[in-house]
Amino acid sequence: RENITSVSFPSGLSSIGNAAFYECKNIIAVTLPNSVEKIGEFAFMDCTGIKVLSMGTGIRTIGQFAFSNCASVMAINIPSGVTSIGTKAFYRCETITSITVPKSVTYLGLCVFGYCRSLVTANIFAEVDILPEFMFYNCEQLVSVSLPDNTEEISKFAFGGCDSLNTVYYEGDLKTPEEIQSSVGKDVPGFENAGTVTNEKPEGTLHSGVIKDNGDGTYTQENITLAPNENSSVTVKTETPIEKTEDGFDIGEAGNTQITVTINGANGWEEAKNAVEQELEKAGDKFGTVKIDVYISDTSEINEEFVNSIAGKNITLTVMTADGSVWKINGMKMDTKEPSGVYDLSYTLTAGDAKLCEALGAQTSFVLTFNSPAAVNAEVLIRIGTIYARQNATLFQKDGGINRLQSVVVDSEGYAHFYLGSVSEKTEYYIAMNLPDAAGEAIIPQNMLAEYGYPEYTEPIKYEITGRESSWGMNLGQVMGILAAVMITVVIVVGVIMYIYNKRRLRNGYVPSFEDEE
Repeated sequence: RENITSVSFPSGLSSIGNAAFYECKNIIAVTLPNSVEKIGEFAFMDCTGIKVLSMGTGIRTIGQFAFSNCASVMAINIPSGVTSIGTKAFYRCETITSITVPKSVTYLGLCVFGYCRSLVTANIFAEVDILPEFMFYNCEQLVSVSLPDNTEEISKFAFGGCDSLNTVYYEGDLKTPEEIQSSVGKDVPGFENAGTVTNEKPEGTLHSGVIKDNGDGTYTQENITLAPNENSSVTVKTETPIEKTEDGFDIGEAGNTQITVTINGANGWEEAKNAVEQELEKAGDKFGTVKIDVYISDTSEINEEFVNSIAGKNITLTVMTADGSVWKINGMKMDTKEPSGVYDLSYTLTAGDAKLCEALGAQTSFVLTFNSPAAVNAEVLIRIGTIYARQNATLFQKDGGINRLQSVVVDSEGYAHFYLGSVSEKTEYYIAMNLPDAAGEAIIPQNMLAEYGYPEYTEPIKYEITGRESSWGMNLGQVMGILAAVMITVVIVVGVIMYIYNKRRLRNGYVPSFEDEE
């Protein structure tokens, strides 16, 4: 299971069995077809590498512990047809910031969203009378919750450890606001007196913040701003170092800022772009290092306007698609005069045969093809597998012959980080593992520099231009070859003409001298 990096589910599949992908830690994206109706118990438990999760519209049952401890998944969209969600189904999904349980749900198990530490808002529209025990236990960033209209009872510890909770939305008439306030107040200190119970729907941006003890005598102020929209969600998380004093805490300099964007549908790009720009504008110089991670659940296309908006800015944009493709773009490395286009970021990687291995001089090789052309300086992450972690991977392209492009060190998650200025879907690329002469030139990925004893790169990394085609449908190498041939032909023709011209002049009595400027 350690070698499984992606899964392709056939259309027509009706269910995922119990513990089917239990502890497959290297799967990073899961897209279930609409034909799937049941997700079994423990089906994806401890799949800690999953970041993109897209459940099909046909799902009716989500078994207990189905996605428990999927600690990296960025967004969970529960389809409107789901009727049952088992105990601890999304327990310790620690990076999700919002959740909506549709009205179709008639059964909720215990502790479904327990320890979802980054959860800021939750909308529970399920047809249940009792909010189960430990439902949101220790969701420390949770600030607002919408309860079902037919709520009659809030079980004990449903909001235990949710000390940031300040607003509960409830439109039903089975409980008074005071009764809701009292029930929640048993779990949340101060809510009974200071919390708000209202029947108005939540709108706009939500804010949450906690002080975290780092365990080494230092503290961090962690703030989360959530801008939910119909087709996207933008979460801004800032971590600022603070010092504990006798009078409280002193906030230090601006720390790291992580903006997480989830896209669901083509309209989500424009929503997300506007939300990100608003947050950056409001913050001004308050942000330190800014990183934007975009997770696309239903397509592999990247929006050009969103990418172009970071050009020339000290922002690193990482895009991950539903099939697990990852591209990193540094705004400072982009060409501000030549904007990027719309790209399909997906690729196909297959094992090379013995003939290719012999041609490349390697024991292990791969064939790489991209699904779309792209022309933007990007760190393109190719998932080779964790069994190749810390080994050297060398990229080649077939361009007349086989031309060597770049060697890199595979990171601990099994990604080869190639720095490319362009790619083409018409070009065939090859990857050779552990070439004898690659060790000295291999580029070490940024997230592993410290491991190799390098604090940072002193020399800029070159982005290789590959597979570029002219308007005649030829690649760059072919065009350069033709231009060189044309230049040589021109020189020969001009030389012949000058030779004939001067020979005629000599016949006519012309005598050259050192004073002639010619």
